[in-house]
Amino acid sequence: MYILKPKKILESKNNLYGLDHELKVLNQFCDLVWSDKWSQCSKVLRFMPTLLLYGPPGTGKTSALQNLPLEFNDREIEYYKENLDLMVHKELGESSKAIESLFNEIKERASCGHNVILHIDDIDSLLSTRYMGNESSGVRRAVNTFITQLDELVLSDLPKMPIIAATTNMIDQLDSAVKRRFSLKLNFTPILNNEVLKTIMEPILEIMNSKLNINYLALEKIVIEKKLTPNDLILAMQNAYLNHLIGISIDEKDLVKYISEIESSEKTFQLQRESFSKLKVVGND
Repeated sequence: MYILKPKKILESKNNLYGLDHELKVLNQFCDLVWSDKWSQCSKVLRFMPTLLLYGPPGTGKTSALQNLPLEFNDREIEYYKENLDLMVHKELGESSKAIESLFNEIKERASCGHNVILHIDDIDSLLSTRYMGNESSGVRRAVNTFITQLDELVLSDLPKMPIIAATTNMIDQLDSAVKRRFSLKLNFTPILNNEVLKTIMEPILEIMNSKLNINYLALEKIVIEKKLTPNDLILAMQNAYLNHLIGISIDEKDLVKYISEIESSEKTFQLQRESFSKLKVVGND
């Protein structure tokens, strides 16, 4: 039997930037799943209680899911986070048994009337391996078990349907049969315009007691050109703050330099994805 361990609910929401539309759709979909309309919508529109957040690292996918219990603070939400890759066993058939047990426990919690979210982190870590030439029969069986469990979940007669939420940095590497079973797919690529940049940076400048006159329009061009994520920007501001702590004075040009020199998570991610694709080609040769 797989032992579920609920994650502690955050005391306050994670800050998310440049994702207003995505977060609105995410919240509305969850609200629909837990509403009285779900039974009819799922039958007519063939919806599954599944959602997939994808995009480069550092864009807020996990943070958005962690925020959901606070978005629905008028309800009691049980939030679970699991990694399918950790369920892989050497013994034949044990991985499939672990996945089946996980879904059984989720359905058991939902059968008691709880609003349940199962967050499967980095779903591509296991469910992309159909593409690899050296995949084992155990992994193939685990992928098929996951698909079967999603299909059976839709047919379950539960007072509250559990939401199966997944995150991935590499949606193009996901098994196509798995992708089809996620009704809501949201691309998390934040729009960091000058207003959003101001929202991110002003609180940091405030704790630095800085009165710099930042040209946020010019900064927006740099961020877009370098394809920086909110996390990249915060890392650059951390560097600025640490130098501020040791007495190094920082002007507008210095701040622009910190941001210009920070490594882009998205570009690094693209390089990793290209390397993964080369491995896939070699494995298929």
